Amino acid sequence: MKKLLPCLWLSLLFCVSCSRDNTAQYETNPSVEAVIDAPPAVSFSSFVSELPVLSLPFKATCSFEYVLGPRLDTTAASAYLKPHELPYRRLAISGNVSALLLLFPADETVPRIRTYNQKGVQLDEQNLKVNPCGEEPGFKHSEQYTIQKDFTIVHLDSTTRWKFDAEYNEIPNTRKLTVTRKRFKISPTGDITEIK
Repeated sequence: MKKLLPCLWLSLLFCVSCSRDNTAQYETNPSVEAVIDAPPAVSFSSFVSELPVLSLPFKATCSFEYVLGPRLDTTAASAYLKPHELPYRRLAISGNVSALLLLFPADETVPRIRTYNQKGVQLDEQNLKVNPCGEEPGFKHSEQYTIQKDFTIVHLDSTTRWKFDAEYNEIPNTRKLTVTRKRFKISPTGDITEIK
């Protein structure tokens, strides 16, 4: 009986601590935060004017090192960028349209071109890198893109595949190269379309 009394006492304490009165504080209605759609902290034209101009023709391969200029206050211009994007260079497409070359940090840096009107409204965008570059047994991939003076973008994607033995030595005459070439054009209105 002496051993049963402490067990009953602990059970009673547990039941009291789990009563509805103690959990009532967690069952209150959640409050709703007010979301205010405030205008951007900086105008698009002043944000773009801080970026260096991209000199054309511009060519980048897998090993290209994007050197960023002075660190811009991207938090002030977050209305024009997606999370984690870094602005790299700017292009004046026409009097009403600007384009930014943006960098998205991932396992590899993903460059993308995005067009905007003069108020900073996004018009179109195109990733300029599709697959990871590199080599492993039986596979090698590389990409390159060029932005030409007439705002044509040429993207070259090359993949080499081959068979290999148990010691990862290439088996002769099994190498196959696939090259894909795509062309895009940035129009004066900011549309980026693939040229067939």
